[in-house]
Amino acid sequence: MTIKAPAAAGARGRQQAVTIRPRSPVRAAVLSLVTFSLYGFWWWWDVNRQLKAAGQPAHPWRALAAVTAGWLAVVPPFRSVYRTATMIGAAERRTGVASTVNPYAAVTIAAVAAVGAGAWVATSLAAVSAGIFIGMAWALIAMVFVGYLQRELNRAAG
Repeated sequence: MTIKAPAAAGARGRQQAVTIRPRSPVRAAVLSLVTFSLYGFWWWWDVNRQLKAAGQPAHPWRALAAVTAGWLAVVPPFRSVYRTATMIGAAERRTGVASTVNPYAAVTIAAVAAVGAGAWVATSLAAVSAGIFIGMAWALIAMVFVGYLQRELNRAAG
């Protein structure tokens, strides 16, 4: 989807064409897994950057901080997931596509992945052999999360 969006701060009032680029949800999920979430963090920042450029009230760096350092306060990552899913739904509606993204489902998937990550860390520290299976399970749930939101963003892109 290419839309005309207001210029970014400091751009002296020029409008710029913004493209929300569709990506393969499977590719985004697998790259996130293979790079031990590094791609996932970049992906999260880029999704919010594209939403901001498309006129949504997104804050890419704040969203990235929420899903990285925000875990110390517990609430910010889930708030960031909810806000981003809501903005993806708004972008879908803006392009005339019926929104199918559910912010509560996105938060639930993220919460299950977070609990799995915590269990993986706990079992790894306790040297429990089941830790590797728990580690694979939470990573797969995280992949579902990335794939779900990317699929919805692709719907907004047309």
